[in-house]
Amino acid sequence: MSRIIPLLFFATVVFSVESLFAQTETVDDPVARGRELFLHQWTPGDKLSPKGDGLGPMFNGKSCVECHSLGGVGGSGEKKRNAQFLSFLPESGKFTDDVIKGFLGHLKNMHPDFVDDKDQFSFGVLLHRQSTTPEYAEIHDEVTEPLPSNFDSRLRIRRMLSKRNIRPVDALPLTLVTYQDGLQYALAERNPPQLFGLDEIDRGITEGDLQQIVAAQEKSRTGVSGRMAGKFGWRGQMRSLDLFIKGACATELGLQVHEFEQTKDPLRKEYKLKGNDLNQEQVGDLIHYVRSLDSPRQIRPNDPKQRELVAEGKQLFTGIGCAECHVEDVGRVSGVYSDFLLHNMGTQFEDPIPAEPIAKFVERERMDVITSYHGMRRRAITTELVKTMEVGPEQHTEYKTPPLWGVADSAPYLHDGRATTLRAAIEWHGGEAYSSFRRFSLMSEEKQFSLLQFLESLKAPENAEEAPAELIDTVAHVVPSS
Repeated sequence: MSRIIPLLFFATVVFSVESLFAQTETVDDPVARGRELFLHQWTPGDKLSPKGDGLGPMFNGKSCVECHSLGGVGGSGEKKRNAQFLSFLPESGKFTDDVIKGFLGHLKNMHPDFVDDKDQFSFGVLLHRQSTTPEYAEIHDEVTEPLPSNFDSRLRIRRMLSKRNIRPVDALPLTLVTYQDGLQYALAERNPPQLFGLDEIDRGITEGDLQQIVAAQEKSRTGVSGRMAGKFGWRGQMRSLDLFIKGACATELGLQVHEFEQTKDPLRKEYKLKGNDLNQEQVGDLIHYVRSLDSPRQIRPNDPKQRELVAEGKQLFTGIGCAECHVEDVGRVSGVYSDFLLHNMGTQFEDPIPAEPIAKFVERERMDVITSYHGMRRRAITTELVKTMEVGPEQHTEYKTPPLWGVADSAPYLHDGRATTLRAAIEWHGGEAYSSFRRFSLMSEEKQFSLLQFLESLKAPENAEEAPAELIDTVAHVVPSS
């Protein structure tokens, strides 16, 4: 009996130490803390942002997972989670001094983010779906109402499109909305991208790796010719993964961080935030969590015939030229199926917000171009003749090749979620990708099916956490804080 008591005491001490260590490990684990922030449903005046104002005032979702849930926590988002951008389309399509002076005042009246205090204008502003100001909902609905189709509007739009080499009005891949003070506005959209494997992409792919792909594509006979930008964002607008994550906090949730200010409330222009919503430790934890998300991998079927079908589909994928842009292995990253380069996708992908401009030496007025989280650009005109960032028509149809790993679990597809199926996504391909689409369309139904089966084998990570339904099926109305 005397020996049993010490043994029981020793076992109790060990168990207590192990339990204490497990609790301490959870508390001290930045990934675990970041996960809680990613799943947290933010509210105005949230207790987790004591120095800020919490959620909003402008936001697209109440939590990160609300927009990143397909295929698991950290995946892509449904089309209803798209970020919306209100863009203006000058009929001339040109930005001369006289044209700019003519519309700056109208843009200021439309939305305060269109023009800054230095009279620099943006091509588009993020039009948040929600606000802590109750009156915003009605105004949002009015602004996003599709433009009525009548004789005057169609004539005006035809003139506008003819200058952009787009013939049929219905081919414009944007929703035309309000027309005010001589300016036609349109809605552009961006679908939430999947976040799986971003750390591997960030650390495993160098600029040198991408330069090799650029050099290889310069020899292409199919018209494929990508150019370098950042590795993150639909337009490659962000080169830093950490900044990409921070920008999402400020723009999508209205959680101000040190590097990015939250979006202003257009109905409360005088409102200013005194402090950041997230401190440096919280931001660091969130970054650790996103970087911890595993990379998608191909899941081959167990059935031998199905495996043969997938293998044949992969060969066809390469054979018709898809792999020129959707490169399987890049740098130290395997199975990613992207070249992370910008490509011209054709006129049906035209968007008012351009991809990163090309640096050129030209004798003209200086255009100052500023990069932001969503790729919006501001321009200021001076009379200095310098090296300029030239924006041409091709920048409005360029997009970064999206990684195809995890594509089977990330519908809808393309930058704005216009394609609901993989087949539709392929059939939308134009511009530099037209020859691949053409070859796909000429294949037999059996071969097309094989190629699609290959794409269906590119699954989200098997260990991806299932997104809690109560966090992604939220109501769009938010009661403002008292």
